[in-house]
Amino acid sequence: MNLISVQNLPRLHVTPLASIQMKESRVVVEADDEAEKRIELLFQPYQAMRVTTADCFVLPKGVSIVPQTVVEVVGSEWIAALKANLRQVDETAKFMEKARHFIVPLQDDFLEVVAWNVVARAVTAASTSG
Repeated sequence: MNLISVQNLPRLHVTPLASIQMKESRVVVEADDEAEKRIELLFQPYQAMRVTTADCFVLPKGVSIVPQTVVEVVGSEWIAALKANLRQVDETAKFMEKARHFIVPLQDDFLEVVAWNVVARAVTAASTSG
């Protein structure tokens, strides 16, 4: 397992004050960037997500998270397990080949999402209304 920083995403604030929602086929994380501007991270389409408290989140020895940075897990065991599950359900399905495993440090929690992609956008009045 290796972690690499996801390019073209803003660094998160030390206290991101995040909210996590699942909407349709995406996971939406609203948080503060390092300049305290509200942003959304959109993970879509997603295949899985989990939230773990920082107290229980342990990485393998020699692997560390870059503070305030969304990272991608290269060689993800979670994706391998999801692919194995998919083969049992539908052995012809190929959509997991596009899946990527992201980790988002959210101060007291770590969000992990398996999705095809992640993008960031500024929060506007229109984006907060639904």
